[in-house]
Amino acid sequence: MRPAIKMALLFSGAWILLKFILLSINVFQEDVVKPGLINNLFMLLAISFGLYFEKKKQGFGVGTPLSDIKNALSAGAPYVLIVSVFMFFYYDTINPSFIDNRVTERMDSIYAEAQDEAYVDTLRIHNPEFRVMTTDEIIREIKSDTESALSAKTLFVFSLLGLMVMALTYAIFITLIFRKILLRDYYPKS
Repeated sequence: MRPAIKMALLFSGAWILLKFILLSINVFQEDVVKPGLINNLFMLLAISFGLYFEKKKQGFGVGTPLSDIKNALSAGAPYVLIVSVFMFFYYDTINPSFIDNRVTERMDSIYAEAQDEAYVDTLRIHNPEFRVMTTDEIIREIKSDTESALSAKTLFVFSLLGLMVMALTYAIFITLIFRKILLRDYYPKS
């Protein structure tokens, strides 16, 4: 197995394990920022170590920048896929209360604002569908839209796309750092 894929499996497994540990001790369950930052760190480490061990296996002065980016992405892409699939199952079956709480918070806010007739009139002005609906129908429509926007499937798609863009960005920057700073003595001067 390629070293880059080993690093992707190692760090994605570590992040999944960390998510389960945080769930078991009930820490950061309503926070997405801190686990998200840890996820970014683990992806960065998977790409960095994956590229390093690929370069070590090939030879440090060998290869083009494009081949290095490809090697870095061979650590980043599996990491992204594994983590995104896990996040789908995590928020769909393991901890669905997270999404339920987000929908409830949003709908509580909408219910409070809907008490003001001016807010409902503003909704009707900005959304042509709402012009012929009653306030209750508008709230049901907003709830339906909110539930679909905050579903585990939507989270999967956005995490897959977002993390893949980040993996590509990290792969480019790590390749530049390796070639221009860390391993510059191995490459011929141009």
